[in-house]
Amino acid sequence: MLKNLAYGVAIVTLSSAVSGQEKVGSLTDVTGVWIMLIEGHQVGLELEQKETTVQGVMLVMGQRQLLTGTYVERTLTLKGEKAEDGAGGPHGSPNAGPIVAQMLDDGTLEGELSTNRGRTKWTGERLRKR
Repeated sequence: MLKNLAYGVAIVTLSSAVSGQEKVGSLTDVTGVWIMLIEGHQVGLELEQKETTVQGVMLVMGQRQLLTGTYVERTLTLKGEKAEDGAGGPHGSPNAGPIVAQMLDDGTLEGELSTNRGRTKWTGERLRKR
């Protein structure tokens, strides 16, 4: 877990190096590490896709939120999974509403999710593999 936490911190640190670079990645597969921009905050998102099923982890304020969902016809839909201890995510219940996004032609994501302030827009950019 510490390795993953350190990796998540590295994601936020590396995100400034990604901006301004060409977008990369498949338009038909969301597998990879993403940087989400939500109300000016950077959030790490790691996704793995098998066929249309997507599993992932969102790293918010040092806390990991497990996610499950689908990616069909360039539409990503995720929902939070309850932790083994029954606790919700860092911003409340994982059932507060789905995380949704559309894959744009440039390989970025654009969508909405629920926060403690209600539904808000977010964008996402996949980190380039070195």
